[in-house]
Amino acid sequence: MITALNHLPTFTNFQEAVKGIQRVSYCTGAIPLDANTSTVFYRIDGKTFHVDFAKASTEDLKLLADSCQPATFGVGQKDVFDEIYRKAGKMDSANFATQFHPYTCGVVDAIRNTMLSPQDTDRDLKVEMYKLNVYGPGAFFKAHVDTPRSDTMFGSLVVVLPTKHEGGSLVFRHRGTEWTFDTAQAVSTGAPPELRAAFVAFFGDVEHEVSVVTSGYRVTLTYNLYYEDSHPRREEPAPSPLPVPTLSALLADPNFLPEGGLIGFGLFHKYAFRAEYPRTKLSEIERNLKGLDAAVRNVCKSLHLAASLKTLYRDSMRKAEFCLANEFADLGYPAEDGLLWYLMEADGAILAYGYGEEKRLKGDNPADIPSVVWITEASAVNKFELTYIDAFGNKAGLGCAYMQLCLIAKVGPVGKRATGEQP
Repeated sequence: MITALNHLPTFTNFQEAVKGIQRVSYCTGAIPLDANTSTVFYRIDGKTFHVDFAKASTEDLKLLADSCQPATFGVGQKDVFDEIYRKAGKMDSANFATQFHPYTCGVVDAIRNTMLSPQDTDRDLKVEMYKLNVYGPGAFFKAHVDTPRSDTMFGSLVVVLPTKHEGGSLVFRHRGTEWTFDTAQAVSTGAPPELRAAFVAFFGDVEHEVSVVTSGYRVTLTYNLYYEDSHPRREEPAPSPLPVPTLSALLADPNFLPEGGLIGFGLFHKYAFRAEYPRTKLSEIERNLKGLDAAVRNVCKSLHLAASLKTLYRDSMRKAEFCLANEFADLGYPAEDGLLWYLMEADGAILAYGYGEEKRLKGDNPADIPSVVWITEASAVNKFELTYIDAFGNKAGLGCAYMQLCLIAKVGPVGKRATGEQP
């Protein structure tokens, strides 16, 4: 009979420590503007106009708003226009210009130091101008999550230009936490040096909305944030206050996985990936882990545990067992012996159970099938439903399966906890 791990104080302490990791999903700040950076130039029908936000009049802002097109929003890979969901104006980057740039005013440094893990602070970031948006009276944008433009896009940056307006606050929600960025209060109008814009950067899986603008014009510049690979992530011990001591205490406990095993973590953040051809490589996602996920990986690495991303496949007809694969699987061929056996034979996946689950598969030695101790459960954040050709038995048909991303670390036996190979 398996002893419940919840009875081990070292186990519950580590679980609580992981849940308590505080890595922010956003950063905010103010940006002084001067005579060079306070102006936006734009072109409509071959004519050029400009707005100097140090002295922008209501007429200037209304002309800018009238020069915009109705703003759309992303649904899947399509741009959709629906004023029930979003009412605002937008101008594409090809039609406007400004000397303001996030690289020269400290914004990019703030993003590095606040949102990225210590291992990523040397990596190059690409900040790409995306849109200018104007929210006039009555404009809004209901709660949504941004559509990623590529696998390396990790977030968005919104710069709020200094205008007098009421309403239009950004409301963010992520994993049960809500916070508000009051754009009307964050900016400062007037002549330099009092003239200040405001900015907020946030991860791409953070839900956000723009509340209704009740008066004035709210003008923003939106940038897409990407990782670039000219600087690899640094491998170094995880800094405090990450839960290294509690994991160290758990590994020192002889009652925890005395013969070694696997520990698993569900991912906190959502990632852009292609589970079907052309499939994203897991190494690309792992290189770009965000916030809490990067922190958990660094904790495992700091204690010399082999830790890597895995794809977890579960047949909809089987609840207990699942497969862990090193990449997204190719399900284009018939699975004659069932999905899990197909994955093991074709993709080198390993069969596994959750710790404490009864191992019911006939013909297998239960001792040879690893169990995964879930520190945080594999979540639905990166869950993907797919179909496969189920050729098991006399009649072929379509089977349904579920794929999730998770982080798996291999733990050695008592006295030799460090692991050098991939789990």
